[in-house]
Amino acid sequence: MEPIWFKPDLAEQIIKTDDLFDQTQSIVTDIVSGRLDLTCLTENMAGTLTNKDAECRERGMKFFTKILKEIPKDYLSEMQIKFISKFYVDRLKDNHRVIPSVLEGYLAIVDMRNYNVQYSGEYFTVLFREVACQSQVRQDRYNIYLTIQKILDMDVQYTQSLGPDFVYGFISSMDGERDPRNLLYLFNFLPKFLNKVPLGHLVEEMFEVISCYYPIDFHPSPNDPAAVSRNDLAAALCPCLCAAPEFAEHCLLLLIEKLDSSLRVAKIDSLMLLAESCKTFKPQSYGPFLKALWSSIQREISHKTDEEIKLAAHEALSALVAKLSTAADTDQSFENLIKGILISMQTAVAEASTVVQFVQATKTLLTAANASKQSCEIITKSMIPAVIAYYEFKTSPKLQIASLDFLGDLYDMADHWAVVELIEKQVDEIPQLCLNAVSVPSKEYQLAGFKTLVRVMRALKTDLVLPFVEILMYNVQHSLDDELLGVSVQTVHAISRKYPELMMSLVVQGKCDINNLTADKTALQKRLNLLSNLASIDDFTKIIIEEMLKAITTNDEDASKVVQALNTSISNTSLYSEDKVAQIESDHGLIESILAWLLKEIKTSTQDSLDNGCTLVANTISSLPVEKQLKVLSRHTNEILGQCKTDDTYFQVLECLYRSVYQGVYNAHFEELLSLALNLSLNSESAVVRLKACCMVAHFLNKVDSGQKFELLYEILKNYLSSCGREDENFCPRLINLYGWITKALVLRGSDLFQFWLNKIVIAISNPECSKAASESIRTIMTDTSNGLSSRQHCRSSLLYKQRMFQAFTNMSEKIGPPGPDKEAYYLSWAYVLEKTPKTVLNNEISKIVPLAIDALEYDNKDLLTVMIDLLIHFVQGKNAIVTDSLQTILPRMINLTTYTKSMDVRIKSLQCIYELANGCPTRALLPHKQCTLLALAPALDDRKRLARHAAVRARTRWFLVGAPGEDKQD
Repeated sequence: MEPIWFKPDLAEQIIKTDDLFDQTQSIVTDIVSGRLDLTCLTENMAGTLTNKDAECRERGMKFFTKILKEIPKDYLSEMQIKFISKFYVDRLKDNHRVIPSVLEGYLAIVDMRNYNVQYSGEYFTVLFREVACQSQVRQDRYNIYLTIQKILDMDVQYTQSLGPDFVYGFISSMDGERDPRNLLYLFNFLPKFLNKVPLGHLVEEMFEVISCYYPIDFHPSPNDPAAVSRNDLAAALCPCLCAAPEFAEHCLLLLIEKLDSSLRVAKIDSLMLLAESCKTFKPQSYGPFLKALWSSIQREISHKTDEEIKLAAHEALSALVAKLSTAADTDQSFENLIKGILISMQTAVAEASTVVQFVQATKTLLTAANASKQSCEIITKSMIPAVIAYYEFKTSPKLQIASLDFLGDLYDMADHWAVVELIEKQVDEIPQLCLNAVSVPSKEYQLAGFKTLVRVMRALKTDLVLPFVEILMYNVQHSLDDELLGVSVQTVHAISRKYPELMMSLVVQGKCDINNLTADKTALQKRLNLLSNLASIDDFTKIIIEEMLKAITTNDEDASKVVQALNTSISNTSLYSEDKVAQIESDHGLIESILAWLLKEIKTSTQDSLDNGCTLVANTISSLPVEKQLKVLSRHTNEILGQCKTDDTYFQVLECLYRSVYQGVYNAHFEELLSLALNLSLNSESAVVRLKACCMVAHFLNKVDSGQKFELLYEILKNYLSSCGREDENFCPRLINLYGWITKALVLRGSDLFQFWLNKIVIAISNPECSKAASESIRTIMTDTSNGLSSRQHCRSSLLYKQRMFQAFTNMSEKIGPPGPDKEAYYLSWAYVLEKTPKTVLNNEISKIVPLAIDALEYDNKDLLTVMIDLLIHFVQGKNAIVTDSLQTILPRMINLTTYTKSMDVRIKSLQCIYELANGCPTRALLPHKQCTLLALAPALDDRKRLARHAAVRARTRWFLVGAPGEDKQD
């Protein structure tokens, strides 16, 4: 029996039943297979497509449109599409009930492969004449907009040929659109339309339709699952208002008007619009409006509190200056603007009485200077002499120091835009001013002067080198301030790079007397630190390293100081690259010399000296390629291993050899070394050796290749730990400490085996005998250190390992149950985990963490208290309800901690938390506690530390405002 769509009764069935609408796919299949001709189908549907009843015609058009949407896009011929297109165009004149299906159906026609774009002209003509777009429902309006976009994408030239009538029709269609989703679509499409379709005499009409939405004043419904935000609409509208150069006058008048309004969002949107407009408008467009624009920008830049407005104003100024600079040779507008900025800001600088006012003015100048090469040249050429003169006026010391920083900023800007040579005369005066500053016996002046000198080093002339060196070397030898000493060394380094020969004679061979390195004991360590720093410069490397190693190999009494200086400098990767360290090792045999010194001094030197030597060896090996690392290991392992068997102190030297080898490095000694390390980690009487042994175990497990080698080492580990005796009372803490290092090695490696060892630690937390050691093991796992399992030592480090630790620790703690007798160790372990876990992860576990943090506030442990108060501050700032519900418990404990005598940090953080509680919790929850809190905070106002008193005033003032009429809070 033939289906109904083969029969003339089809029209009647479409009108009477909905079942056929579910069978359109079968109809399409018959059409595509050739069993059913589309013409035949149309004839069978004629009764519903031409029915006198509008409802019947609506059903017929819905049915036909559904078939068109499901039929393959390449099936219909151009002739068939032409007839169907004409039919749909004719239906636009039909009853309003039919229109939605017509709009949807024509959209399907446009998507067909053989659609001829020239059919659209007639469609748009009738559409704009017969259909009032804004009278349709949201989806139908969207279909109209989408059809326009598809035709534009299909053939730009044809769309342009449709002329002003088409443009007017489009303007009329979107005029009055209110739906945020349609508006977002339109705002994203309009820049393309305006860029490709000429508006002719309709520029003003188009701009008026778009600008009526500006600034966006919209708040999405809280019940909308896919709400469009105000910011989404504002960001999309902005490019529309300046998409066409013809909009320039209208747009600039509009944004100047909105900049003068008191509405904050209007100001921000207008500043963003100004920046955006510079991408499309011509430089000449801004000329008549420059005075008003600069006046508005200057006003917003000087805003006292709103950082977002200030940032937007700076971005707008930068964009405007950059745009005008493109026509600097042909248009006077650019020069006029820069002159206006200079006059205003020079006045502001001269009148500044505080550093904040000074920085605000100079930041504006830097923004303008950074916008283009032309503006940079004009501003730096004008401001460098002005600032130098300003400094000489001897204003307040703080303003003089700020002016030195500003000179450095100006030079950096000039260097960035490659205009230093063009302002060479002005720049050459800066080093002399720096010399004047560092000649003042004041730390602040010298720091500012040296830092600025380093930035303008290219401008330093030889005649000023000696005066600077005299001051610098005095600081190096006599300064007791670490910051000033560090900056002085940095400055010597910078001058040495520019004038290596001069500095070799003045400093290396002169002031530091390299040829008699340790003869002069005065400030020896400081001079050694300077020399080891300078050794990173190629011109100085050979002479300095040779003399330093000579002092070490001849067993000079001050060799430990030389080792310390070398270790400090070579550990600084910004000074010494891996290639540089490898070169020093290759040319001078650094490892051989340090190892020989270590083996001689291991019994007599201090632990700090030995650590310096071991770290220096480890960092040097870290910089070598794999083959050279293996050679070093094979050359020294047997000798030192033999000494370890008689005296475990030598294990420190052995450990530093293997600490920094690459992943996958393996030799015949690994199994023996692992067994030795395991034995020493549990049985050595030296705490240092036990720590080094644990590190070696961890490094081996972390770096060894997966597969047979890892399985072998892991088996040795398990066998040893299962067979070792446990009679010693000190054994348990040592074992738990080893577990911590094993866990860390495995979790960093990304191995799930870490959970087995972590579980042992978590169980130990509830054991009073080793609970403290267990919490320290958790700390070891969560803390990054430079001497254990770090990236410099080529260790594996899996992504999100701290998140994995948090999850595993949480699950294991829940299984074990409530804490044992030593609750402090339990909470301290949690603190170590929570401190290092990203806050985004913790936000998902608030209900578990907040009760823990509150309970932990009762314990007298500053590390524990610091972490837990920080967490509570974070959750209070997030306005979480669980914090409000616990307010009655949190407040008294926080108030009690405001007088915690053992730590100023705890007092300040507790006061900050009390402030945040008043700021973030609903007023109705705070009012019952207001008076008690104000009274309880009084003692903190007399704290002996200024920072604590400041925090107390801030917290108490905020509590005074709780419930006040002007309190800005949304409950």
